[in-house]
Amino acid sequence: MSTRSPGVTVLHLDDSLSVQSLPLPPEHEIVRLDDIPGTHGMCDPFAARTIERRLERRTYRGVTLIGSGTYHYVSYFLLRECQEPFSLVLFDHHTDCAAEPPLLSCGNWVRRALFRIQKLRRVVIVGARDAGDLRDLGRRHGDVTLIDEGELSRLSAPRKLAERILEASGRYPVYISIDKDVLDPADAATDWDGGSMRLRTLLYALVALRRHRRILGVDLCGEWPVSPIGAVSARSLREIRKNEVANRAILRALRSG
Repeated sequence: MSTRSPGVTVLHLDDSLSVQSLPLPPEHEIVRLDDIPGTHGMCDPFAARTIERRLERRTYRGVTLIGSGTYHYVSYFLLRECQEPFSLVLFDHHTDCAAEPPLLSCGNWVRRALFRIQKLRRVVIVGARDAGDLRDLGRRHGDVTLIDEGELSRLSAPRKLAERILEASGRYPVYISIDKDVLDPADAATDWDGGSMRLRTLLYALVALRRHRRILGVDLCGEWPVSPIGAVSARSLREIRKNEVANRAILRALRSG
C-alpha cells in the first residue's frame, strides 16, 4: 500500500458513512452492499459469496471504510486477499474471537481467520477489555498477543505502545483493522461499549506501523448508527461529527508522507 496516497474504498452497508464529509482522495470508490440480505451482525453463506464477488471487482485496496462495527466481519474477506505471510494488528475493544457459531459474525471473524487463513501468522489485539474468548484457541493461542486495557494504562507513553505492537507483530508485513470502539468515548462514539485508548495514541501507533512495516491493507469501522429519524437528532449529529473528526485524523495519519 502506498504510504502517500492509498486508494480508499467506501463500503455502503448502511448510511453511517454517507452522513460524513470525509476528504477522500481522487483514488476512491464506493461499493454498494446494502442490497444484500443476511448481513446485519452475521453473514449467511449466500451473503458471504455475494460480498466477496463485489469486493473482488473493486479498484482500490489501500484503506477500506466499512461503516458500523456491526459489519466488522467484512475484515475476514479482506484478510483472505493477502497473498503473503502477514500479521494482523487489530485495534478493538473486543477480541472478536468468540466461539464460532455456524455463521461468520462481527464477534468471531478473528477466530475464523486464525484457523482458515493459512498466511495469517500473528494477531496483535490492542485495547480489548479482557482475554475472554482467547483462552480456548488451542494451537493458535501462541500466535495471538493481547495488549489489553490494563497493559495500555501501564504503557502510558504512546512510543512504548508502538514499540510493543511492532515487537509483537514480528517482521511480517501487516494488515491493520480498526474498530473505533477501542477509543475513549471522548474521541469516538459507537453503539458498542467504548474503550480507553485516546485518539492521539492510536494515531502514533499507526504512524509507527506505517514507517516501520509494509502495510498490506487497512480497514476502519465503528461508525455511529443512523436512521432517517435518529440522523437528525442533536445527539446523533454530535456523535457523527466526533467520528468524522476521528476518521479524518486516521486517514491523515495513514496518508501523510
